[in-house]
Amino acid sequence: MRQAKRVLFVPFGSEGDVNPLLWLAGLLAERGHHPVFLLTPHYGHLAARRGLEWHPIGTEEDFQRMANDPALWKTVTGTWRVARAMHDSLPVYQEAFEKTGGDFDLLVSSSFGLAASALAEARGIPRLMLHLQPMCLRSHGDMPVPVAGCEWFCRAPAIVQDATFFCVDGILNRTMLPPLNRFRESLGLPRLRDFYRDALCGAEGIALLAPDWFAPPQPDWPEGLRQFDFPLIPHPPRALPEALCRWLNAGEAPVLWTHGSANFHLERSHQLAVDVTKAIGGRSLLVGKVAPVFPLPENIFHFPHVPFEDLLPRCRAIVHHGGIGTLSKSFVAGTPQLILPLAHDQHDNAARVERLGAGLEGRPGIRDASKKLHTLLTSQKISAGVSRCRALAVPSALRAARLADWAEELAL
Repeated sequence: MRQAKRVLFVPFGSEGDVNPLLWLAGLLAERGHHPVFLLTPHYGHLAARRGLEWHPIGTEEDFQRMANDPALWKTVTGTWRVARAMHDSLPVYQEAFEKTGGDFDLLVSSSFGLAASALAEARGIPRLMLHLQPMCLRSHGDMPVPVAGCEWFCRAPAIVQDATFFCVDGILNRTMLPPLNRFRESLGLPRLRDFYRDALCGAEGIALLAPDWFAPPQPDWPEGLRQFDFPLIPHPPRALPEALCRWLNAGEAPVLWTHGSANFHLERSHQLAVDVTKAIGGRSLLVGKVAPVFPLPENIFHFPHVPFEDLLPRCRAIVHHGGIGTLSKSFVAGTPQLILPLAHDQHDNAARVERLGAGLEGRPGIRDASKKLHTLLTSQKISAGVSRCRALAVPSALRAARLADWAEELAL
């Protein structure tokens, strides 16, 4: 019989960053272990409804202040806003960690859970860092795509890529390391010298939660990294809300439009959905917590939230921002994807979907989006690519158990 372990989970980011850790926590809870979460109160209900212990990080006001910053969703400034939030929250994480008692056998964190990682290191607690996107890993053979139009960079000579890595490291080490190192010094820990190598890839266990058919393994990835499937749990079909069902049943399958759980600046996105739907015909369903500020025609419907596992099989296609959670669920459902990326890892995710033939990357303008969506709905080539990815993406309990096994091995 396994000895029960206390495992601290510390996600950092939106709901798409929280759900994978909830998925692993559920696997470990089924084995008799005790997961504990440090979470923004905005997502505390996600842990509570699963019966998991959780403690707040910051306040709802803190979350809303960050999420409502328009710069968070811009290509250049978005990542730096996330980094600044990580820096600003260092003392908050320390306070929350100490309130839990800190008596854990393992820490599981997402890529930017660096405060919790340092706190665990200071107490000798093993760490498992989960990278949810291939964008977090650099490689000459599978170069991440940072912004639209830079796919050519993946084919650039190694000397050009090395020069880019050198410049990026210089920026990261000058901007990210000083506040993190001050925090580490307050804990009696040595300074880190390289942000990518020591902070993002310095835990005892490093995992990429994206399968090899989506992100082919690379020889220059960090030593010891292990790769797993998308963190998806098979669900039996669940009933959709009655109002949504009535609208779905009243006409043809719609195109689903969604732009992430933490994006509250959607007026332009809603207008684009209306304009594109008018241009190519059919029906569209807008899903997001922010409702449109203008009346919608009868062929367009808005609903605040619904599990995509249950909704996607009722949709012809999906238009989304390129978040890894939405993307992976679309693969499983066999839904063609038009991705309109904004920032962070989204351009790289879009490029991978397009290379796999399961969707297209578009621009947030009516002409390009209309053309790409029409192609998405009519192309036999894309239909074949969607089918191939759907067969590969089927969740497997056996493959998921491999990650839980490793977590148990790492725990004290």
